[in-house]
Amino acid sequence: MKYVVIFLIAFTSCSPGREVILPFKNLGYSGDRIFPAKTNFSDFTFRIWISNSTSIDRIISISKDSLEDFHGCLTEVGKLSIGKKSKQYYRQIEIKPKSGFVEFKNKIDKLNLLYLSSQEKLLELVLHQPFSTYVVEIKDKKQFNTFKFDTYYPNTTQSVGKYDNIEKLIFDEFDVKRYFKFQK
Repeated sequence: MKYVVIFLIAFTSCSPGREVILPFKNLGYSGDRIFPAKTNFSDFTFRIWISNSTSIDRIISISKDSLEDFHGCLTEVGKLSIGKKSKQYYRQIEIKPKSGFVEFKNKIDKLNLLYLSSQEKLLELVLHQPFSTYVVEIKDKKQFNTFKFDTYYPNTTQSVGKYDNIEKLIFDEFDVKRYFKFQK
């Protein structure tokens, strides 16, 4: 009997993952699912896709809808290296801007993201120079915009361009560096 119990525990603990049905949440109105922000029904969605020259990409989503107030999440997806092997990595956690959701939205509004276009002048990348790529999606009621820009990473200059201000805001509000899995 003892061996049967051990076998059952071992057998059930090694079962493969499975997709489960989630309890009710109005996902069509939520901006925290990884669908294009343009397709959800939230009142406000800000999403920034971040690739900082690492194997893990990060997606910060902030949304406000009629069912909930503001909601924020950080999604990390990519590969983690473990010695000579690598494994798929995925994590989603709730986050809040340091200044609070309302103040963060005010800062976003001041940057006029609904009217920015993708970066015109491409970076002149030096061989082996790390850089970051950002894709921004913003939706406010019926208005929608998406654009892309690159910056050097880590940025060692004190530039104050419109794209640098977006990067600085994201790093200041969400302390993105603390989520990095690598050591400097």
